[in-house]
Amino acid sequence: MAPVEFTVSGGEGTPLEFVAAFVAAKSLLVVTDPGGWAQVSRGLAVGRTASTVVTTRVRVLRLAVVDLRHFPSAESLPPITDVPGDVVALHDTRSWDTAPVVRALRGLGRPVVLFTAVHTSVPGVDPASVLIGWSAPHVVIAEPLGTGEGSVEDALWQFRELERRRQVRFTALPQPPPPDDRPVTVMVALPGATEGIAGALRPGADYEVWVHIGEHAAPLPGDLELRAVLGMNGREVLSESFVLPAEGPGPWVSFPVTTPYASVPWTGELIIYSGVVPVHVQQVVLPVGAGESRARLRFRLSRTFADLEPLSSRVASVLVLGERALVASGGLPSWTSLDLGDLPRSLPALSGLDPWYGKDFPSFCADLAVLARQGSAMYSRLFGSSALADRIRRLARAGGRPAGLMIAEVVPGPVPWPLIYDLPFTDGPYRLCASVGQFGPFGAGGEVPAHCPVSDHSGNVLCPFGFWGLSSVLEQPPGPLVAGISARPRPFEVSMAVDAGMDRSLTERHVTELMSMVAPEAVSSAYVSPSDLGLALADESMDVVHLHFREGFLDAEEIERWDREGVWPRPHWPSRKPLVVGTSPMAGLVRAFAEGGASGVISPEAAVPHDMAGWVTGMVLARLAAGFSAGAALRLTRWEMISRGNVMGLAYTLHGGADLRLRLG
Repeated sequence: MAPVEFTVSGGEGTPLEFVAAFVAAKSLLVVTDPGGWAQVSRGLAVGRTASTVVTTRVRVLRLAVVDLRHFPSAESLPPITDVPGDVVALHDTRSWDTAPVVRALRGLGRPVVLFTAVHTSVPGVDPASVLIGWSAPHVVIAEPLGTGEGSVEDALWQFRELERRRQVRFTALPQPPPPDDRPVTVMVALPGATEGIAGALRPGADYEVWVHIGEHAAPLPGDLELRAVLGMNGREVLSESFVLPAEGPGPWVSFPVTTPYASVPWTGELIIYSGVVPVHVQQVVLPVGAGESRARLRFRLSRTFADLEPLSSRVASVLVLGERALVASGGLPSWTSLDLGDLPRSLPALSGLDPWYGKDFPSFCADLAVLARQGSAMYSRLFGSSALADRIRRLARAGGRPAGLMIAEVVPGPVPWPLIYDLPFTDGPYRLCASVGQFGPFGAGGEVPAHCPVSDHSGNVLCPFGFWGLSSVLEQPPGPLVAGISARPRPFEVSMAVDAGMDRSLTERHVTELMSMVAPEAVSSAYVSPSDLGLALADESMDVVHLHFREGFLDAEEIERWDREGVWPRPHWPSRKPLVVGTSPMAGLVRAFAEGGASGVISPEAAVPHDMAGWVTGMVLARLAAGFSAGAALRLTRWEMISRGNVMGLAYTLHGGADLRLRLG
């Protein structure tokens, strides 16, 4: 076979990144890159095939990996077609002719990345091939002009000759596409006008605030009924319903406003609701007297509005905006203050736990009563009447499943939502609901129903179903919802990162508790420093990131540094989006992990014993691996703790979508 001629160019990046750039257009990529092969073949057992996922700046490579050097002939190869992967990565061998294997795979429509020596002549290259090598500091890209055989060594010689003549062309890596978001436009105009006003508004004058949801390339599953809500400071909430059609843009929706008489920037929120759920929130600033109108995105649960159907099961939401919140439970949303004053809102002392992390029945009831007094006082301060609680309870009974409650925190607030107790409860004598005896320590137990099986809650009654964390499926998503950690079927994998400064005996007990409920082979662990942690979490290699560390071990600035300095590739965790589970409070870290690609975060809001945290984590992960959603897994874990006489499950929060599952489908 005659040598082939090339067109040669150079590029900046790594050979594997150029593999990712060319693999969609080429069926054979010949690469001389030991570092790339080490990355692709990490964990590959001798004489075996494997699947791996490698994240590059360009795209995620899903590879079936085979090292041909470990097989005596083509006939001894296992069926490569059975190995999952969009691309087949092969390491060449000199022992036998590998060309028929490459040719067969290309014929099946599976692109081949052939790692070989720089001087090896590879037969069967053609215009559907590309040869990739390295001539520091550039990647060399050689594209055959015809059919024949070629080696990367020849391409490197040609590249260096072109360099000497200053005739080298350069090929840039494609930039990852920006998120494909459906636009939501907000503008202010004079009454009856069709164009917005760019400048300042007059004090005490009438205007209209308009909102419009633009079109998107992907159609919606069907027409979508939405509600636009405008809440300007010092004014009543305004609301307008509209329909976003399955194809094309939505209608323009307008709200009449009268500006204040003072010349100040006038602020408020424009919220798009789907049912009772705020799916898109923008801050609106109207410049009264001076300045220009501005609208700034503050919160969203969907980028395209095409994935909102699961939210139809929610019965109420609280949109937290710092010191106040907008409460929606059907009808017009209403403002409430989140100022709890000096109301106590702490968990009971953890002293008195037995070796199984529980308490006896009297101690458990005393803990539950303390929390009920606090939670009932918080409910009364926040919501006043029992209307919200009655609606939540009624819809739970009608639907036959726990009520779905969303807490959308644009700005974190002071309320521990799982501890809210929506039944009246005051100091003094109280009676126990029968459910305390059934589901508490030493009770009959059984499957926890969607609502309390006892209908009479009159008087001063203590009932576990009065707590939002036990009666409802609570979620506090920091951003766009993720439906599944991964779409591909694969073994459940947990990466555990341990703070080296923690007590070793408590850590060992934590691991023992965790592995008593999760398959030991599913868990890999390592002691890390904060800087090591970023590198350990760079790849898409886990379903759960389990962080076992002291409070303050990690901060949001460190996570942002991983992204800024390239420790994390971009995009990070684009297709396998792990759930982060912490053993310590993670205030300030939740949003950083979500922006880094995590599907959600589960962590306590108060310090818990680290050995007990292994038991809690194990219960959550075992249910997640069994197919439960994240919201249901956490709720059932709280009830499992209640059955031992432990109320600390109410300290945990799901920062993510309640419908999140381990695998899609």
